[in-house]
Formats: sequence, structure tokens, C-alpha cells
Amino acid sequence: MNYFNQCLRFAKSGGICGVLLLIRPLIYLLFSRRRDLDAYSSIDFSALVFIAYAFVCFIVAWKSLYKSKSPFGRILMTKTPLVWFIVFTIYGGISMLWSVSFTLTAFRAFECMAMILLIVAIMQSLFTTCRTDKIIDWVILYVVVEILFSLLRTLRWTTSPSALLESSQMMSTVFFFLALYYPRKRWYHYLIMVMALFSGSTVAYIGMAAGSISVLWTNTKHKVPIFLGVLAVATTIVVIGPEKVLKETVFHDKESVSLEETSGRDKLMEVAIETMETHPWGLGFFAGEPDVLYSRGLGAINAHNSLFSAGIGLGYIGVLVMGIFLIRMFFTVFSRKIPIQYRAPLIGCFFVGFLHCMGNPALGSRVFGAWIPVTFLFTLICSFYVYGRYAKKV
Repeated sequence: MNYFNQCLRFAKSGGICGVLLLIRPLIYLLFSRRRDLDAYSSIDFSALVFIAYAFVCFIVAWKSLYKSKSPFGRILMTKTPLVWFIVFTIYGGISMLWSVSFTLTAFRAFECMAMILLIVAIMQSLFTTCRTDKIIDWVILYVVVEILFSLLRTLRWTTSPSALLESSQMMSTVFFFLALYYPRKRWYHYLIMVMALFSGSTVAYIGMAAGSISVLWTNTKHKVPIFLGVLAVATTIVVIGPEKVLKETVFHDKESVSLEETSGRDKLMEVAIETMETHPWGLGFFAGEPDVLYSRGLGAINAHNSLFSAGIGLGYIGVLVMGIFLIRMFFTVFSRKIPIQYRAPLIGCFFVGFLHCMGNPALGSRVFGAWIPVTFLFTLICSFYVYGRYAKKV
């Protein structure tokens, strides 16, 4: 009981905004329901609950940031790559003027902004009241809460071990390296790693493989052997042939190694390009995606790629802004301003988050899939950058 009370007190370190984020998976457990894909815009009691939640998050986060004496949040939103994501979201809201669904675009853009402000407010609270190691602990706490509730949601309809292990494909994989590099692991760190390793997400596995380069930024004595191991694997791939290696791994259950075997993502790319050619301003943030994808019979609510989503919804300008944001994030995560002890896990996590943006529902569309974990991670990276560069000001 004392341990539980300690966890509750620690959970409050993120302020009231942190509590709102921590109860989000509970709200989804209680009120989310399975619905047909073509019912994405229908409004029922479940939808009203999530609309109310978005408004509460926006109001509470705005007040927290506005009333705070610390400039941390303001710096985070104006002097890091996060400013480009905010610009993208605001432009998404403006696109309601030419959207195929005025109300759907308006709300989904508002929802994104509400969650961005909520996460920024959480970071401001954590970085102005906690030591950096405690900040990592709070992040781990949040990830574990999300994983546990994802397991409960899955248990409502199946007890299949494979389905349970795949229930947190987005959250667990994005923060895999944060748990992996944690110095004094406890059961929940291993929970994150197990859920990530058995997530069944090909996109995440590619990101985790790419993220292994982060070992070069550690002080471990195994750095050289690991680097040589990665070099040996890369050499083997070159000698055997990339196509054969891919066929035996990523495409082991496919007939061939080709873009056509990427679960229809090639079709989504074609639709995104054609939409930009005919509608250079896009069809409206998020609303344009299901509208055009259903009309092509693709049966997807999202383009499964941040740039494709940006292109369909916001046209060429959307792709440009999202591209700038992702490129700026790449350079930021490698910045020397980020404390050295956190650079390696954040670099590893970034590659997983970036791959989710390239192959799963993530940034560029509504709050869905990998949107929350990737936005939370990218904001965490920017926060450590602010902490390292503007420590005297915040």
C-alpha cells in the first residue's frame, strides 16, 4: 500500500497535466469501442467523451503554461524543432476552410494542439521541479501505465498471447531504448523491453535495428565489440545480398521483396502523390485521408506515413513543413546540448519513432496510433535540448 501511495505521489510530479495524460488510457479502456472504418466521423457518447477530454486538456494545459513563471514551455515551443510541428498543426486547423469536412478537420487539428500543449506543460512541470533521473522515471511510469491498460483493453476480447504481446506495438517500441539503457532495471523496464521485442511490428524492428547505432554514444566497455558486431552484420548483408537478407527476414512471409509487398503502402503513396497533383493545397487535415482512401477502395483511415498524410491533408506546404520538422529533430537528437548520459537512449528512441512516422499512423494526421508516443518522445528530446542549452534561463 505504501508503494502504491508513493507511485501516486510521484505521478503528480507532472502536475495536473501529467495526471490528465496518465488517466487517458483509463478513459480509452472505459469508453472506446470498436466501430466500422466508415464510421470515423460519427458522433456518439464515446465520441463526446473524447471531445470533452480534448477540451479539458486544452484549457488546463493553456492555463498551466500561461500562469507559470518559468519560460521553459515558451522556449520549448519557440526555440526548438517543436515550433514546426505547432505551425503544421495550426495550418492543419486553417485547412478547415477548404476541407472536405469542415468540422472534422477543425476538431482533429484542435485535438492535436490540445495534446501538444498538454505534453509541453508536463515537460515544463517535470524539468522545473525534478532531477533529470526522476524525469526519466516519470516517463517510464507513463509508458508502463499505457502498456498495462493496452493489455487490459486486449483482454476484453481475447486471451491470445500473441495478441497481448502485440497490444502495445507503438508505445513499447518507441521507448525500448529508454528501458534498455536504464542503469538499475526493475520489472517494469523488462516489461517494456519484452513488449517491444515481441510487438510483431516490422516497422519498429527496423527502427530498433537502426537505433542500435546509439551504442556509439555510451560509455559501456562493450561499445567496440557491439560496433564491430554491427559492422560484421552490415558486411554480411553486402556479401550475401540485401535482397536475399530482406526476403529471409522482413519479407519472410511475402512472395517477393518489393514495395508492392509492404501491406498496401505503395498504393497509399500513389494516392498521396495523385492527390497533391490534383489538389495542391490538400483536402483538409485528416478529413482528406479517409475521404480519398475510401473512394479508392483501400479501406484505410490513415496514409501510414507522416509525409503521405501531410500531402493528402495539407498538400505541398504540409509535406514541406512536416519534412523540415523531422529533419530538424534528427539534428537536435544528436546535439551536444543534450546531456551525454541521455543522448544514447534518446538517439535510439528517435530512430524507432522516426520509422513509425514513415510506416505507421503517427504524426501528420489525427491523434491515433503512434501519434502520442512519438509526440511525447520528440517533445522529451526537445526538452532535454532546452535543459542543456538554456539551463540558466529555465
